[in-house]
Amino acid sequence: VKESVCNLLRGWFEDAVVVDLFAGVGTMALEAASRGAARVVAVERDRRVARYLRENIEMLGLGDRVEVLMADALAPTTLTRIAGHPDLIFIDPPYALMRDAESRQRVLEQAVRCGQMLARPGFLVLRTPERPDRVPHPVAGLEGPEVHAYASDMYVLLYAPPPEPGEGDGDGDAAGHSDVDPVA
Repeated sequence: VKESVCNLLRGWFEDAVVVDLFAGVGTMALEAASRGAARVVAVERDRRVARYLRENIEMLGLGDRVEVLMADALAPTTLTRIAGHPDLIFIDPPYALMRDAESRQRVLEQAVRCGQMLARPGFLVLRTPERPDRVPHPVAGLEGPEVHAYASDMYVLLYAPPPEPGEGDGDGDAAGHSDVDPVA
């Protein structure tokens, strides 16, 4: 699935600022760095898992580009500790959080806050076990989701900020990203 998600976002990693909430041992964070991200913030609250993540970063020599932020991925204050406007934000919570309605709502509320800090253009990627046609996953302020199914219980949802007035002329932005849909 990691490879499929990265292929969906081909061209968006180079020189990007990436946030990986629920980073775990760093699968997405390290992949983003290996694909050319300029800066990656990996958020993980479990001290033991964060230690493994730091070891992985050190082993791969990515300490100059990947930062571990020990924090609760769903706490509103966590996002205030992340400077700038990320180009890509990955939210891959434990499936139990997405299956429980109250927890899922907390994840979606954090997704809204993430959307408010997302660069334009940019993408928010949410992974869920819940079928989006049966359990809505609205993220106010963002367009989407564009749904990609990988199994009967694995869905990757892509969201993006709406274009600013005058955007979408096809010339691309300063980072060289075109307005072409990355899922072509």
